[in-house]
Amino acid sequence: MATNDYVQNEAFFQTLIEHSANAIVLMQPDGCIAYASPATASCTGYPPEEFAGRNSFTFIHPDDLVAVQAALATVMALANRTESVEYRFRRTSGSYSWFRGTFTNLLFRPAVHAILSTMCDISEQKRAEELLRKNEESSRALLAREQAVLRQEEEVSRHLNDLFMQAPAMVCVLQGSEHRLELVNDAYRQLYPRRGFVLEATVRENWPDLEDQGFFEELDRVYQSGKAYVANEKLAMVDREDSGVREAGYFNIVYQPVFDAQGSVEGIIVYVMEVTEQVLARKRIQESEARLRRLIDANIVGVTFCTLDGHINEANDVFLQMVGYTREDLRAGSIDWARMTPPEYEELDAQAVRDLRAQGAIPRPYEKAYWRKNGTLLSVVVTAAALDEANPNECIAFILDNSMQRELDQRKDDFISMTSHELKTPVTSIKGLTQVLLKRFEQRDEPDIKRMLVIMDMQLNKLTKLIGDLLDISKAQGGRLIMEQKPFDLDTLVSETIEQVQATTTTQHIKLIGKTNVTIMGDRDRVGQVIVNLLSNAIKYSPRNSPIVVKVFREGRQAITWIQDFGIGIDLSHHDKLFNQFYRVTDPREPYPGLGIGLYLSRQIVERHNGKIWLHSKKGEGSIFAFSLPVV
Repeated sequence: MATNDYVQNEAFFQTLIEHSANAIVLMQPDGCIAYASPATASCTGYPPEEFAGRNSFTFIHPDDLVAVQAALATVMALANRTESVEYRFRRTSGSYSWFRGTFTNLLFRPAVHAILSTMCDISEQKRAEELLRKNEESSRALLAREQAVLRQEEEVSRHLNDLFMQAPAMVCVLQGSEHRLELVNDAYRQLYPRRGFVLEATVRENWPDLEDQGFFEELDRVYQSGKAYVANEKLAMVDREDSGVREAGYFNIVYQPVFDAQGSVEGIIVYVMEVTEQVLARKRIQESEARLRRLIDANIVGVTFCTLDGHINEANDVFLQMVGYTREDLRAGSIDWARMTPPEYEELDAQAVRDLRAQGAIPRPYEKAYWRKNGTLLSVVVTAAALDEANPNECIAFILDNSMQRELDQRKDDFISMTSHELKTPVTSIKGLTQVLLKRFEQRDEPDIKRMLVIMDMQLNKLTKLIGDLLDISKAQGGRLIMEQKPFDLDTLVSETIEQVQATTTTQHIKLIGKTNVTIMGDRDRVGQVIVNLLSNAIKYSPRNSPIVVKVFREGRQAITWIQDFGIGIDLSHHDKLFNQFYRVTDPREPYPGLGIGLYLSRQIVERHNGKIWLHSKKGEGSIFAFSLPVV
């Protein structure tokens, strides 16, 4: 009975396989096809008789072969084991179609002894899945793009807002015919640091200080006409501190209308840039240029526009008259200040050029001379300043005719020289006679006469020193001030000079500090004259019983002599003139006698010894006069 059932079952399965819509294949473990159902032809394109006997692995796509073989290995490990796998199968046309294969292990059945494989064509399903996958990928890509666009728009919006808020120009957005404030950036808040702007309020409410200045009326015209308004360097009176006090400012202004979809004005964007500093700076430049032009045209001093290498590009009439050239000579390029300068002034000019390049101006006017066109010399005073820091090779020079002052100075020097020589002989005679009278009255009991003769001798000493100083000035002016060149001990000279000066005063005590232990090469008497002059001034300008401190020390190759008093002091405004000839600090409240000779001669002597002389002083705090001399 069992055998009959089995035979009936086999027949049933045979019938089922024969009529199945799916291809059913029996194959060996090595892939060789033992049987193919009739449906194979419709599913794969291969007739069953052609399909049988071939190796199924040769029809599998190479990329799917590993998966198929792995599924077969799993099935063969266990009887009745079933595995499914999707793979691509090559049709008779050579193209591949997707199939779902199901492998069942029937090797244990003697009547079958094969692996049962069913093949179901799933190409349409795969195409649908691929289309769905692509649609999903497209959807995801589209969504990602939309999200990226949204993020970009948000970023752009934030960036635009940041630019709007941080813009150097003042920007605000107004809406409607009443110009209600919609947005305002930080630059407005910098102009009005104490003002709280109210959004949705009108411009008249937010900027009451601009009322009656025409700004609101221009906004109305822009809103009505749709035409932009532009104004440069517009004057506005603004209350920056909200204190009720308005101050002037200059602004560049643009009112730009904003239109809606129908082309009607719906608002206005206002751009404002403050240019107050630029306008005021330009006005200052214009005023300076006007003053300079008035100075040039006034024909008070000679003015030239020139290069530092000597070429004169332009000059006023005064300068041309000074040097005797014509404007045709100027246009022809015949006037050159370097060629017009005598050789002895070349170093002064070179220093002036160095100052111009380094500082943009000559620190102080200096004297020099020019050769006129006719060959005569013209004494002048010159100063100059660079025209442009970016081009330091060009400058403007101011030239003052100094020939009359030179002539007056020469007459003065001649008069001083002549007068000094004329006075020297009678004063010497009077002093000699005074000394004779003093000796004669020493033996007589006439103290009043002797006292008067002593006073007379002291005054003659002062007069002799004054005449000597005047003669020295005359010699210095003419370059005839003779300096001996002999070595001497500076410490001994200072000590002896202090002793001599101390003997002439009982009101001040002179204190010596330090030693140099150096030898100086020069004129001992002349250096002693410098020390006497500085000590005399210290005594003259110090209160009674105040000390005078003399300090000597060495710094490198220089020996320094320092004389300090605790007197009235000298204001800083006089420092750079104090060593000039005949210069005196005049003050009606402090009438000290003198001609302003001593310091001038002292500077001449020190500089002739290749040294320097200077002072440190403040009004009411005393003075320090010092000079340095090179050490042998």
